[in-house]
Amino acid sequence: MMLFKTTHGQSFELRILGYEYPQCETEEYDSNWLRVEGKVADPRGGWEFRHPCLLTYEVSHLADWLESLARGAASPKELTFIEPNISFRWIEATGGASLCVYFELEARPPWAPFDAVEDEHYWLVFPASDLDLYAAAVALRDELRLYPQRAAL
Repeated sequence: MMLFKTTHGQSFELRILGYEYPQCETEEYDSNWLRVEGKVADPRGGWEFRHPCLLTYEVSHLADWLESLARGAASPKELTFIEPNISFRWIEATGGASLCVYFELEARPPWAPFDAVEDEHYWLVFPASDLDLYAAAVALRDELRLYPQRAAL
């Protein structure tokens, strides 16, 4: 399980629950969709979601991206996926870097208005000093070993 948490009481857990279509092994997309579970703690209110919103190779790409950030290597500043339920942004500022996690659609907090215009309703900001990005990458890869990519794109 990948876990981010701050000293201010925010946290985000991401866990792989399994393939969305366990019986399907040869379709390039359907064979690789993963059901994931997210648990979020936030002072505005906590929530959970379960949805098939990541592909096997997207989880692998997320792990690579987090490890790259942990090493300080040049990386894209934003990571998005086919299903836009969650996305990640790395923000570097004078006070230090932060990882922002954006929640949308089925991953949206149930207390947030559906038609809200302001994106900050859906972001959690994790100061880099609170995170172990390398451990998060390792945790994702450990879980992904149980759910390898089954059909090539």
